[in-house]
Amino acid sequence: MYSISEFKNVFDPLLEEFIGEKLEGFNSLTTDAFIKDFVGHTKKLVLGGKRLRPYLAFAMYKAYGGEEDEAAMKLFVSLEVFHMFALVHDDIMDKASTRRAELTEHKFILEKLKGFGDFPHIANSQAILVGDLLMSWSLDNFRDNEDFDNVNFEKAREYFYKMIDEVILGQMLDVDTATKENPGQELIDEKTRLKTSRYTCVRPMQIGAALADKNYGDEEFLENLGTKVGVAFQMQDDLLAIVGSTESLAKDILIDVEEHQHTFFTNYIFENGTSKQLTEFKKYFGRKLSDAEKERVKELFEHSGAIDAGKDVISKMLTQARQLVDKSNFEDVYKEKMKELVELMEKRQA
Repeated sequence: MYSISEFKNVFDPLLEEFIGEKLEGFNSLTTDAFIKDFVGHTKKLVLGGKRLRPYLAFAMYKAYGGEEDEAAMKLFVSLEVFHMFALVHDDIMDKASTRRAELTEHKFILEKLKGFGDFPHIANSQAILVGDLLMSWSLDNFRDNEDFDNVNFEKAREYFYKMIDEVILGQMLDVDTATKENPGQELIDEKTRLKTSRYTCVRPMQIGAALADKNYGDEEFLENLGTKVGVAFQMQDDLLAIVGSTESLAKDILIDVEEHQHTFFTNYIFENGTSKQLTEFKKYFGRKLSDAEKERVKELFEHSGAIDAGKDVISKMLTQARQLVDKSNFEDVYKEKMKELVELMEKRQA
């Protein structure tokens, strides 16, 4: 069984081959060099990333007895391509400039636009269409399976389409909560569960398990394990977006604050910060920040106790995930790889 870094080395050539074939087919449809250029930019974006979703799917595929490694990886390419679709659209909504050390798709298009028109609107429009194209490629790859038993595949596909509904609803909640002064932790938790826990961990795990064994019978266990890992992963993202740097993360920091996005950390200030801290935080919440203001916002998160509280929740979730793995019926090799993944997340800095 591979570690996640070993998996990426084996998986990425299959991903690159798939994207290359899709780009070749797409480029044959048009003579427009500019369109070819900005659609081609997606290859750089797709080939970045950690591969957490396909790795979790593959780990569970192997843990539940799967033997067709390459065929499974080719199918799990759909998870990574779908993820890129989601990121392209998410970056437009967040007005983000960088992703995986590259310009986001809409910013790449904007910088190269020439001629006439409302360039920001045109760039966003084209990027939305690029995202749609990536989603089409993802669905096409998943639909055209001929390598697995139909019953197993149908169950895996059921999880795949549930995942799509859930992550889109999670994103809708993300947009909706940004309109509220204080949506409360319950709604933030719902958003996290749908947008991250199920999308990043639970459904990929269930897809892999069902593909290997239609009677795997551990749906509730994987829901529980995936939720623990997923909550920790999202909270780490939110934490690093506060205390990290643009250089280390390869994306903008404090964008959640600038875009009035509610997280565990913003909610902590609303519910536990002093009246003075909350009043000051509201001055910054939802607008572009200068470098000096960003430093002050970081101090507010720190002094309010939000950072320590968040770290405690992350530690608790990962400890519980490790305990669940220890109590599972997995063979030792799969237990060790899952615990290695938990350990990597504990040390994560980007």
